[in-house]
This record gives sequence, structure tokens and C-alpha cells, in this order.
Amino acid sequence: MEENPVIQYLKHNGRYSERDLLMLQDELVLQKLEKDEVLLEKGEVCSTFSFVAEGAIVHFDIDSDINTHVFDLNIANDWVINHKSFSSRKPSEYTIKAYEESIIYSLSIDSIHKLIGLSQVFLQLGKFLDQATSRVEFFDKNYSPDEKYQYILDNKPALLQKFPQRLIAAYLKITPETLSRVRNRFSKP
Repeated sequence: MEENPVIQYLKHNGRYSERDLLMLQDELVLQKLEKDEVLLEKGEVCSTFSFVAEGAIVHFDIDSDINTHVFDLNIANDWVINHKSFSSRKPSEYTIKAYEESIIYSLSIDSIHKLIGLSQVFLQLGKFLDQATSRVEFFDKNYSPDEKYQYILDNKPALLQKFPQRLIAAYLKITPETLSRVRNRFSKP
């Protein structure tokens, strides 16, 4: 039997006993998402923390001028969460949906509390929450378009194959034209 991808990931990115991993596996909920299926609707409170086993997820909002604002992009082995909504228990300011058919494993907030109650080792899950948040905060800082693109090349190059240029540009908070110029600069020897 093939090992659960969340368990594989945690074995390489934390210190969990076999007993801990079995308890975690019992709480995980497998979801198969169709393309464009919504995981979290704007206005709902985020109550799950999910791991992408396959596929791609986009966090976005469309403003009154019909401009798409991308807050995060997730691919296989990424954690998906609206950290602000999850921790404050306030409604989400954006939507999270499957960009393509995806398989995710989710933990509810109640499951996380239960696991932490059973073993303090599950406090390690907090570092994955922090990683998801720090990546989003990076693009909110005043980095140049070249620095933002370099970050993707260094940390998440697979995003460039998974998502179209317009979504990558929105994620980097630059125009598609600027992204095109940056890519051209990076492609020159």
C-alpha cells in the first residue's frame, strides 16, 4: 500500500513517531477537487489546513474593476490555508479554489486541536502555517520585479510550468508586460 503523501512529507520535515503519524493519518480527510472547485469562498471562515498531494490551487480575489488579485499559488507538497482567517476566526477576504483537478488532504481546526491535545509534537505543524504566510508576505514587501522572479526560480520553479503568465504576474504583484521583460532579462546569458 502506498504511503499517504502527507505522512511522507512529515517524515522528511519534522520529528514524529510512528504512533503520532498514525494518529494524524486518522484525522486526515482526502478530497478530490475538480478544476475551479472552491475550497474556501470569500466571506467564509477558514477552518481547514490542507496539503496538496496533486494539482494546483490559487488564492485570489476579483475587485470591482474586475482585476484579479492573486494572494498565493500552491502546487504539490504545499500547504494551503488562509492563515489570517484560520487564526482570527474571521471571514476570508479572498477565495481559494482548484486551478486544475487536485487531490488534497485536509485537517480541520478541531482535528488539529485534538492532535495537539494528544501529543505536543503536533505543535510542529505551526511551522508549516508560518511557511505559507511568509511566502505571501514576501511579495507584499518592496522587492524589485527581478528579485521577486528570482525568488520563484530559487524556491518554486514549478509554479512557472503550472500557472499562466497572467497569474504569475498577479502573484508577483507586477503587470504581465513587466513579467515578460523580466523573463527576457533572465533568459539572456
